[in-house]
Amino acid sequence: MKRVLTLLLVIVLAGLAWALPAPQEQTPPSTTSTTSAVASTPSHSTCPWAYSDATVDTYLVAQSGDPADIRFTFPVAGEVRETREDHQGASAATALSLASVLNQGLDPAVVEFSSSPSAAGIVETGEGVLAVDTCPSSSSKIWHLPGGSTLDGQSLLLVLVNPFSEDARASVSAKSEVGPEPLTDLEAVTVTGRSWKVIDLAALLPLRESLSVAIDMKQGALTPVMVFGEGTDVGVWTNEGQAEQWDFPIVNTGGLNATVFVSNDAGIPVDYQVDVYKSSGVESAVLTGTLDGASHVALPISGLAEAPFGIRVTTSGPVAATVISEDGTRVAATSGIAEPQTHWMLPGFGIVGTSRFWVMNSGTDTATVTYRPVDASGASGDVDKVAVPPATVLAVTGLPLAATGLEVESNVPVSVAWSAETDTAVGFASGVPVP
Repeated sequence: MKRVLTLLLVIVLAGLAWALPAPQEQTPPSTTSTTSAVASTPSHSTCPWAYSDATVDTYLVAQSGDPADIRFTFPVAGEVRETREDHQGASAATALSLASVLNQGLDPAVVEFSSSPSAAGIVETGEGVLAVDTCPSSSSKIWHLPGGSTLDGQSLLLVLVNPFSEDARASVSAKSEVGPEPLTDLEAVTVTGRSWKVIDLAALLPLRESLSVAIDMKQGALTPVMVFGEGTDVGVWTNEGQAEQWDFPIVNTGGLNATVFVSNDAGIPVDYQVDVYKSSGVESAVLTGTLDGASHVALPISGLAEAPFGIRVTTSGPVAATVISEDGTRVAATSGIAEPQTHWMLPGFGIVGTSRFWVMNSGTDTATVTYRPVDASGASGDVDKVAVPPATVLAVTGLPLAATGLEVESNVPVSVAWSAETDTAVGFASGVPVP
């Protein structure tokens, strides 16, 4: 509850002035230093959730395949408050401690790269807190963020970040188990340039068992994130759109109550099917049903198989999906993977706790998966490989902690996610596909 109360205090302050409170702990495997400026920026990612205070810090991670100049930019209250620049070589990942830059609570950031492929992510860690997520590298006309609840002892924040100089305007809508929710004050939300807005959904919509949110852009561009708190831990996630298939290679590491939230924003019903992928094979159509138009469903999935396992959600029309796993103290949340790929980056892998990555092979051929940890200097360990049989999920363990990212390649398309665990907290994140 201490972490939840801290977040709620933050909201009150943020609602007045898009900025917040204060210091930190813990040393990252590698941090940035100020060097030459980024000459050109073919790619960038926005990290809408980055938080530090007296007990919590967030590491912002920039991972690139080719040598790259990188820049971390921190927009606050209409101006660029701080920047940090660095250069890294091929197949490298650089971590920057937020507490070493601003130390004032919530501080979203933009990560820019002079070359591609690239990916960015966050790792929030501290006393009873662990959250990992990727930072979106593209904008969306409509953002779909299903998942979360606002029962007693829970917090649910929606953070809208505008990293650009122009003001952005959006309409925020929500639906719960009782149907569409009246949020007239959020029908026209303006976020001024280089600032952010925090919306306390637990205060606006208390005692909801499940929620889904959509952000419809009317002007400019925003990057949203949902932050769900229970006990001292939080889970964070974002979602760039909808698809007819979502893969979740990891939904439960054991001892957690896992739920998949599926949101249908169309006006017509869609049929859904949940397949379960285990190390021994796949069980198809374990859950099936029909989701009405403009509605959502929360499907408990912990009892479908013995953890760990993964799922695939297939629908007859485009939907958004999120998995949240919790036990009253620990929380992990992750959006899904719409399409298997052969090359993945996992920014933040190995920074804290026990890190594992999960490979779902939904194809008919055995996948030969090659992987290597990376840090700011490049590859930090030997290249290794593992075979993943068809229609299975495999957890890869025993990787070194001295890393800030992981690079994964496969001879056939696979879906890749990763998890981090400490004694008191857990986090899940999907990998970033490399074209």
